[in-house]
Amino acid sequence: MEQTTHILLVDGEQSEYLFIANLLSQIRATHYQLEWCDRLGLALPKILSHQYDVVLLDYYWGEANARDLLNAARVQVCETPIVVMTDEMETEVDREAIRAGAADYLIKGQIDHQLLERCLRYAIERKRTEQHLTRLAHYDPLTDIPNRILFGDRLEHAINLAERDGTSFTLMFIDLNGFKQVNDNFGHDAGDAIIRICAERLSSCLRRSDSVARMGGDEFTLLLQNIENHTDVAHIAEKVIRTLSQPADINGHLVVVGASIGIAMYPQAGRDADTLLKHADMAMYRAKQEEGSSYRFFTEVMNQDVRRRLRLESDLRIALKKQQFELHYMPRVDVASGKVVALEALLRWNKPGEGLLDASEFIATAEETGLINSLGYWVIRQACYDLKLLQPRWGERLMMAIKLSVRQFRDDNLVREVARIFADNDIQPGDVEFELTETAFAENIELVSLCMRPLSFFGIDFLLDSFGAGNSSFLHLQRLPISSVKIDASFIAELNRSLTDKRLVAAMITLAHNLGKWVVVEGVESREQRDWLQSMGCDLMQGSFFSGPRTLVQLQHWVEGIKSGQAILPG
Repeated sequence: MEQTTHILLVDGEQSEYLFIANLLSQIRATHYQLEWCDRLGLALPKILSHQYDVVLLDYYWGEANARDLLNAARVQVCETPIVVMTDEMETEVDREAIRAGAADYLIKGQIDHQLLERCLRYAIERKRTEQHLTRLAHYDPLTDIPNRILFGDRLEHAINLAERDGTSFTLMFIDLNGFKQVNDNFGHDAGDAIIRICAERLSSCLRRSDSVARMGGDEFTLLLQNIENHTDVAHIAEKVIRTLSQPADINGHLVVVGASIGIAMYPQAGRDADTLLKHADMAMYRAKQEEGSSYRFFTEVMNQDVRRRLRLESDLRIALKKQQFELHYMPRVDVASGKVVALEALLRWNKPGEGLLDASEFIATAEETGLINSLGYWVIRQACYDLKLLQPRWGERLMMAIKLSVRQFRDDNLVREVARIFADNDIQPGDVEFELTETAFAENIELVSLCMRPLSFFGIDFLLDSFGAGNSSFLHLQRLPISSVKIDASFIAELNRSLTDKRLVAAMITLAHNLGKWVVVEGVESREQRDWLQSMGCDLMQGSFFSGPRTLVQLQHWVEGIKSGQAILPG
């Protein structure tokens, strides 16, 4: 079937209409349908109506011209190409018309059917090419939904409307849970399929006035207009989570992903695009910290917390430069001999104006900001240096236990840097034990394993901290080169009051021994606890019953006191 090209002629003279109609009738390859608009004031709605493939516009109308019409069409993002016509060639008019948005320029006295046909065809093809390039620039090629650039434009438009009308809107920032596992287990094609499915599902959750966009990777945004009630927004977030969490068939496998959603409402969460996006992302990060799929609203309390963390980050950087950190050491006692055989290095921050801070007050921020690598290497280096000072005074083998953060395993230089620190301080690998928590394994067991193996071959021992507090210790004990486990102090605190906890601790000690692991118990505070743990076969203990954490100087004096008989370990 022959395709029809629809043309709108905007011209005040009937003779021009008849002339153009006659030329079009001479063009045989395409069927043209011409409509005439003889009033300039009625032309704009027709031009913007999407009914026409091309517009022919007479530039001069008596004493006036069509420049304002061209400008109005351009401002309102007219998608129809406009070709202007004048009686004679005028360079200034040509430039003016093109700047105002004209696609091409024709001289009436020179037009024949071939020139007209070529001009119309080129204008239409050029406009289609421009639209295609615009779509490529503004739409995500994988999902065919708006990308970050177009979403930014729509967000700015929403802000302008809300500011003008005194209304509100909601921004949701969505991150898929489990997407990395889909990519790792089934390949990138499966990951792409999940992204497309999630884009379709998100689009199905929206009204016509709302917008969805892919920001990149597995991140999406939703722009929800005219929803001011927090409860309604929460219902939509729950609907999005339910929709995204439905199983998807990927090459015969049922795959499930979840979603973490951060919600920022205008104007409470910000009055400009950057602030709204930042606050929605912050709220999403909070939701990400929850187990499973969830959503969180940005609040001023959250904002204050972020500002506190930013200040803390800045203070940490200063603390590293000004060497405000120090190590305290918790003695670890061998149950069989009653002697101190190891020290656990405990990081402290001597913060000006606040005193001594425990690592729990700042280590999370150090991990989030990446400062943990510099700080972690400082701890290893300082602990090794202090160990080298203590060993000659100890009179027998002394081991140093040092905690490692999961973030440190992401550093490609970890093994090399540890080897360098040992060499600089003449430390033997068997003199150091690295302590790891189960959260390190839970985040990426393969990465942790890859780092542990060469360190283990190097001669370094590993201890699993908080044994029994996680949900996969047994698996880790089997798969990873762990030589010792540490039973958390929370279990020991209830030993005298809870028969259940006694049975649980006894079972953990038996399990660890059956797997060939040494058992360390922390938080030993009384003789009763010490005696019972000893009867259960515990290998090493630490806690206030023996000694609290001590600085290097305090530890040296303590050791000298033990040697001279002025200080003794509890027997």
